[in-house]
Amino acid sequence: MEAHRAYERYERSNEVAGGHFPRHATSAAFAVALMAAFLAVSAFLANKAVKEVITGETHRADATSRLESNLLKTDVIEGNADLLRVLGAGGGKEAAAAAEARQHEARVAKELGPADARLREEIHGDEHHVDSYEDKHLSFELAEVGLEVGIVLASVSIIVRRRWLLGIGSAVGAAGVVALAVGLLV
Repeated sequence: MEAHRAYERYERSNEVAGGHFPRHATSAAFAVALMAAFLAVSAFLANKAVKEVITGETHRADATSRLESNLLKTDVIEGNADLLRVLGAGGGKEAAAAAEARQHEARVAKELGPADARLREEIHGDEHHVDSYEDKHLSFELAEVGLEVGIVLASVSIIVRRRWLLGIGSAVGAAGVVALAVGLLV
């Protein structure tokens, strides 16, 4: 869509310039087309980065919910173990209660403790994933801005027949391409 708008902008500027293609207009048209291609890539990658951020936040929320559930289970089991230990302080049936308390504690140590550790690790990984894609999204958005401004300046250079505007537009567009490359490398 962005590339299409850039092409329309070029067509309008060509009409204003009188329909003939001086060397400057041809150079500007090539610059606009090139920046429009990079703009389309940048817009696609920015949208993809937003989707990754949303998905990562959803995964992190799910893992946090499961961790909270495990922590609640741990609290309940430890509370039950404490009660059984108090009851087990006597003899006879109390000894069976104390043995059951030890089983509860063993379950916490064997099952819920490692699950909590895995969930904390998963949450940390999701946080890192989201942060990375937020950085990518910012770079792609900056790339879009640079490329759009470059396209506008290159198009205006055709209308006003000023080569220096094409140079500035190309430089701003190049900065947009650099931001795109940074987003790909982050």
